[in-house]
Amino acid sequence: MLRQAAQGARWYQHVARRSPSIPSLPLPRTLPVVTRRFVHYGGPDDKVRFYEQDTPGSKTRRKVNPEAEESVEREEVEEKLSRVEQELRILEEGPFGPNSEFMRSLPEKDRVIALEALRKHAVQRGQQDTDGGLDQVFDDELDEILREEFEGFAEEEENWQAHREDGEDEKPVVTRPYEVMLPDEESHSYVDRFNERLDQFAHNKSNEPLKQELWKWYRRCKQVVPGFLEAMPEEARYLVWDSQVSGQIAKDARAAHLQALAEDAAITGKNLTTPHTISYITSLHEGGKTNQALDQWEAYQNELSQRKEDLEAYWKLGVRLFAAEDNPQRAQDIALAFLANDQTRQPRILKPVIVAWGRQPGKEAGIKAWALYLQLKIFLGPDMTMEDYDHISIGLLKAGRFDLAIAVFKDMMVTGKDPADDSTALYKAAIGFAGNLHASSINERQVNRVSLSTLTLLPRRFQNRFFYASWMKKLIGMGEVDSAASVIELMYERGVKPDSKHLNGLMAAWLRDGSPSARTKAESLAWAMIQQRIDLVWDRERTPGQAPRLSLGQQTDPRIRVPKWMQRTVPPGNIETFSILLLHYTRRGDDDMTDYLIKRLEDSRIKPNSYFMNHLLYAELRRQDLRTLWHKFRTMSATIQPDLETYACLWDCGKLQYDRGRTAFEANFPTARQLFAEMVTWYTNLSPRAKSTTQDEFSKDLYDQIIRCFCFSKDLPGTLVAMHTLRTIFNVYPDDTTARLIILQVSRLASVPANTPKRHLRRLSSTPRSRENINQVQRLVDILSQRKAAELEEKGLSLTNMDPHERNECQLEIMADLLRIVMGRMGEQSEVEGQVLSVAGEMGASDVDLGTPLGEESRSLL
Repeated sequence: MLRQAAQGARWYQHVARRSPSIPSLPLPRTLPVVTRRFVHYGGPDDKVRFYEQDTPGSKTRRKVNPEAEESVEREEVEEKLSRVEQELRILEEGPFGPNSEFMRSLPEKDRVIALEALRKHAVQRGQQDTDGGLDQVFDDELDEILREEFEGFAEEEENWQAHREDGEDEKPVVTRPYEVMLPDEESHSYVDRFNERLDQFAHNKSNEPLKQELWKWYRRCKQVVPGFLEAMPEEARYLVWDSQVSGQIAKDARAAHLQALAEDAAITGKNLTTPHTISYITSLHEGGKTNQALDQWEAYQNELSQRKEDLEAYWKLGVRLFAAEDNPQRAQDIALAFLANDQTRQPRILKPVIVAWGRQPGKEAGIKAWALYLQLKIFLGPDMTMEDYDHISIGLLKAGRFDLAIAVFKDMMVTGKDPADDSTALYKAAIGFAGNLHASSINERQVNRVSLSTLTLLPRRFQNRFFYASWMKKLIGMGEVDSAASVIELMYERGVKPDSKHLNGLMAAWLRDGSPSARTKAESLAWAMIQQRIDLVWDRERTPGQAPRLSLGQQTDPRIRVPKWMQRTVPPGNIETFSILLLHYTRRGDDDMTDYLIKRLEDSRIKPNSYFMNHLLYAELRRQDLRTLWHKFRTMSATIQPDLETYACLWDCGKLQYDRGRTAFEANFPTARQLFAEMVTWYTNLSPRAKSTTQDEFSKDLYDQIIRCFCFSKDLPGTLVAMHTLRTIFNVYPDDTTARLIILQVSRLASVPANTPKRHLRRLSSTPRSRENINQVQRLVDILSQRKAAELEEKGLSLTNMDPHERNECQLEIMADLLRIVMGRMGEQSEVEGQVLSVAGEMGASDVDLGTPLGEESRSLL
């Protein structure tokens, strides 16, 4: 039976290894699975022998001993134990025992002498036995010491509570009133983090990232820690609420957080304070749940506190909610009752009610809105601000009440200038009232009797495009672009025809908005104006046939609401219209629409200006296509006068062209000297007025860009001539930034070996040799600065007492001396001035003062 079991085990291993359904992994050799049995049993000659074979049918069998490996391991263990016991016996004899290592190392004669001496010493001390057991270590004295020590420990353990009550233990931990303490003195890492953030916020409530961290740990504790909300004190709840009610948190996130806090308080049975309740209801309204906010507002009326601030905030909120829910009558009743109870309350609570009446259809709603507006003006008097006018006029514009909106804007324009045209003055004149007008004397019946059109009549001197343009400009500046579009519709209704300037400003504002609907409206308006321009040119030239029609191939989203006036005849587009569209398409990288726009510009018979050319050049610069850029500049500048922005674009290209560490390079692009000479020639041919404008527009950034291009070109004389020429023409001087550029230029002349690959050029400034060269050049600049200061002191002057212009001149002289010294070291000193004059002629600056040559002291530095 045992043999069959062993054979079965062998068979299983054999089949498993060759089975195709099992991966062929290198498995270790498995011992036969047999039950361990004692080999010797029965008589002295009775034994059980074990055999193994590869397969059940194999005739080859091998005799095996299943206990062979265990026997070998047992013998090894016994041998190790024997050696350890022997070592212990030697150690028990001590270091001077007869079998110790020390004694065995001695010669035989010395060993006998040493053992005899040790034996006599032991006899004298009465120690016949050299065994140092534990019974000789622990004596009575040591037992007494240990007993006293353990008794002291027992006494301390029994009296530890008494010592704590007497104040001999550690001081108790002071907890803060807003700290969350879990029941049964449990601790949780999330709660500890929450308490840390809570303490930090309590001491620094203006930290915006801390508010987000506090909310994050509050949310985690609420989700993970059981009993957290119940253990949270009111002070902690107030701090968390304060962290979310204000700050830079998004409106949607703030509403969601406040609603979550209110729900958590309701779950735990805690009541919100009146300010928190008002914030909660406001969050519901901002989150689009106005009906739910009204229900909460109505339900909280019985629990309202009687504090003046809470009452005013509560009733103001109710007015806003009913006005937003298009229930202006209820909002008006609350607002008028609110103002009647206390004369000191702010009447601005009527503003949302006026706008709400404006959103209601019908003539009666408009009359009620205007009557409330007149009452508000009487209430506020001279305290009515521009913000009040803007809030009401924009609200009425969005509601489609154009007549009322323009009347409000007119009141804002005549405030403090012409009180006879004010709406209150018109109302008094219409009803024949003399004396001071009170708000209670204004009612809807009187407004209806006089006629609303009479009260909102716009004076004739305001019936022009300039008045409407000022309104549009104000609205666009406030970001109310759609309201400005409503002004265009109002102009059409009033018979005032808008011009291209008005529509171009509106189109640019829509494009700046960036939303898909705004972009669609802007492009539709622009192409409608361009089509009108093409039709006008076609009719003017009397070209036979029909004018070409624009085919953009763009589908308009039907959900986008296009203003009605855009379906009217719009004014024709001009070069500003094309320029705004070109800037839009080039920044988006839409080459197809850019080419199509240029083609339509030719059909419109409009000559491009420098603005149009500059943005075409900038589009090529963004693609780093210097060849196309220079070709377009040469082609267009033949008929278009460049401006300073054109050359600023070219110098930006020069930064790519002259920088050896960049890949962009064009052989036809001019050198820095040639580009500078062309800019000087352009400036020389300008009119005196254009020169003055160019000087005002020239910036320090452009100055640094020009000097940087010369530094990248490693042109020392060109850099010197450029600094003096820019000083003469544009009155701009080098500063610390310019000095750093020149120092790096000079240091790179010595630190960059010839034929250095471009990919290594930008890393040379970090090498030790490059840093050493920079330090040497900086020391040379310091020496020149010290000598310049010494020269001024000899003349009785000081840099600190000089005016800015004189200090700038000293800075220019120091940089010029540095460049002359370096040029002298690189060549012959006698040829430096001749080289500078030659370069000045090449750069078109022959008449420019290039400074004084080097003095004797400066030449000593060569």
